[in-house]
Amino acid sequence: MVWEPAAGCPKPGAQEDYPLTLTFARLVQYCDDGHRNLPRLRRQAPEPFLEIHPAAAAASGIEEGDWVVLETPAGGVTVKAKLNTSLNHNVVATQYGWWQECHELAAPGYDPFRPDGANANLLIPDDVADPISGSVPHRSQQC
Repeated sequence: MVWEPAAGCPKPGAQEDYPLTLTFARLVQYCDDGHRNLPRLRRQAPEPFLEIHPAAAAASGIEEGDWVVLETPAGGVTVKAKLNTSLNHNVVATQYGWWQECHELAAPGYDPFRPDGANANLLIPDDVADPISGSVPHRSQQC
């Protein structure tokens, strides 16, 4: 058996266009992609965001709280920048599940099928899946 890099792992020559590595994380406030419509939870995590190391953010002209386009070869979404010094300089992290609005807080929903939405599934290629679980690669996407 020969080791092969996972789909989405950095490939030679592609690092100029997509120099960062994207990973995904769950927010403890929410259950998968639900409950963003509950005011008590939405107050704690009100918007879709991208965690990025301050040095990587500065290199791209990104400041805390900026709305940025997060893009992979598969697609793009719009998220808010959140600086995180515990990340590697070359790694960024985001979450999935942003589509519900919260009427009580006037917090918007996000169109799951448009690049100006926040559906992180648009960032993941769907042409490769794990043969056992059917999972798509949520780690090591070039972005």
